[in-house]
Amino acid sequence: MKRLTGILVLLFLMVCSMATAARPEFKSDVRASNWLQVEDRAIESRDRDGLIIKVQWPVFSSRDASHGNLIKSLTKWSDQIRSFYDKDIRESKELAAKGHRDVRNNRWLVYVELQRDDGRVLSLLERSFHRDLAGERWGFGGLNYDAKTGKKLSSLDVFRLSKEELADTLLERLAKKYGRKVLGDNPRRLLLSKIDENAEMEFLPWVLTSEGVTFHFRTGDFHDGYRPLPIDIPFRDEPELFNRKYMLTY
Repeated sequence: MKRLTGILVLLFLMVCSMATAARPEFKSDVRASNWLQVEDRAIESRDRDGLIIKVQWPVFSSRDASHGNLIKSLTKWSDQIRSFYDKDIRESKELAAKGHRDVRNNRWLVYVELQRDDGRVLSLLERSFHRDLAGERWGFGGLNYDAKTGKKLSSLDVFRLSKEELADTLLERLAKKYGRKVLGDNPRRLLLSKIDENAEMEFLPWVLTSEGVTFHFRTGDFHDGYRPLPIDIPFRDEPELFNRKYMLTY
């Protein structure tokens, strides 16, 4: 009997230590697309003391076979998030097993919202929520693709500007709308560090809409805090700034 009880306890602990499927905390929204589908997947990692970490990420599919290049690009991005989460779960479990209480009840949750979907561009706003010992943080990112090739676009594909010109354009608009104080000590250098012609290496939070380009900065991108600092650059106001390939008619 004691041996059976010991086996049952061992099985219970093994089950508790496994990562298990969970309900998403935030829901992606791509309802305006007539082809794109998204499933928000969530996993919780637990042990006998309770929740260690919960993660969430979107997985994409298509209602038809005509968007293979886009699905391939989106799947690559989704797989990268899942790979990062696998590492984060593993490391969090190891720390929890060593008695580190500060790794418990953490969250890393990502979901997307459709911004534009037409014959030229697919654009999704990536939203993320992270909670750990440092507190709660919200973040933004842009997933922007050429609709035909599935190529991920950098801001320098969309704007007819050099890296330096784009940084100056953004800095001018941010300072005018929010004031220089909120932008920290050297915002131009920071903006330049985020802009890259290689879209996989770019950390500029922007999306394309039917009206233009929206940048989703936060105070934390420049200084402290997480207050949103969005700025819009409409096609109709300054069409000369944009590559016409990604504009709608103006």
